[in-house]
Amino acid sequence: MLKRLIDYPASHHALAWVLLLLIMVMTVGPITLRPATWIGPNVERFSAFLLLGITFSLTYPKRLIFVAIIIIVSCGLFEYAQHFMQNRHADI
Repeated sequence: MLKRLIDYPASHHALAWVLLLLIMVMTVGPITLRPATWIGPNVERFSAFLLLGITFSLTYPKRLIFVAIIIIVSCGLFEYAQHFMQNRHADI
């Protein structure tokens, strides 16, 4: 099953962009949308972006620089957008 998913990276396009959208909603949206687990916010953020990076890497296997730029720029823009939200604080 995993080999089949890796052999067809085009099947990951929607999943990769939906994950990016979900991370954006949880980062920029109201604090109540952010899931809280016992592992803590730093590990949660790392895990979310790790999963996003893996998904984008499977989707665009020959464009890893593109993947890195998308993730880094997105992370920065999400933090910057928090400046405009009440009850949110941007912290890099």
